[in-house]
Amino acid sequence: TWTTQFTDRLTADLLAGTQILQSEYHRNYSYGFSFPAPGLEVTGAAAEPTAGETLIAEVNAGVFMQGQFGWDDYLFTTIGARFDQHSAFGTTAGAQFYPKISMSFVPSDMEGWDEIGPVSSLRVRGAIGQSGLQPGAFDQFTTFSPRPSEDGPGVQPANLGNPDLRPEISTEWEVGADFGLLNDRLSLDVTYWDRTVSDVLVPRQ
Repeated sequence: TWTTQFTDRLTADLLAGTQILQSEYHRNYSYGFSFPAPGLEVTGAAAEPTAGETLIAEVNAGVFMQGQFGWDDYLFTTIGARFDQHSAFGTTAGAQFYPKISMSFVPSDMEGWDEIGPVSSLRVRGAIGQSGLQPGAFDQFTTFSPRPSEDGPGVQPANLGNPDLRPEISTEWEVGADFGLLNDRLSLDVTYWDRTVSDVLVPRQ
C-alpha cells in the first residue's frame, strides 16, 4: 500500500498485491456387504468388498491492483482490477480479468454548502464491478466411470467436459445516496442494486 498527496487538493491511496491458493483433498475409503459372522466387520472379511480413492488438487493465482483518488475530500474515485488464473479453467480459456470502479461525491463537504431543508449532510455514490465463480476441479475434462455387469466390466460417460470452460461472471452495479437529517441526528440511506450473471455453470450431458 502507498498513500501520497500529489497536490494540496489531490490525494491517492494505491494498493497492489498477489495471492496464490493451493488446496488438496485426498480420501481413501472402503466398505463391504455380506459379512460371514458377527465380529468380522472389516472390509477384507466381506463377501462384496469395495475400495475407492479420491484426489482433488486445485491452484488459484491472482494479482490485484486498486487506486483511490480524492479531490478536496469531497470527490472520490476508486479504480481496481483483479487478474485470475485457475487450474479449473479450460485449456483455451486463459486468465480472467475482473474490473471495478466506484465514485463518491459529498457536496456537504464543499465550501459554501448550505443545508437543504432538514438535510444537513449528503453523499451520492455509485459503483460497478465484476466477480467470478470458479468451475469444479475436473469440469473441463471429458471423463468416464466404471460400469460393472454380468457380462464383464465396462465404462459409461460421466462428465461431458468443455475445454473452453470459463468462470461464471457476476456483474454488479449500484447507485445510492446517504442523507444526514436534522444536524445528523437522523440518517437515511437509499440504494439500488442489480446483478447480472453470464457464462452460468450448469452440469450438462
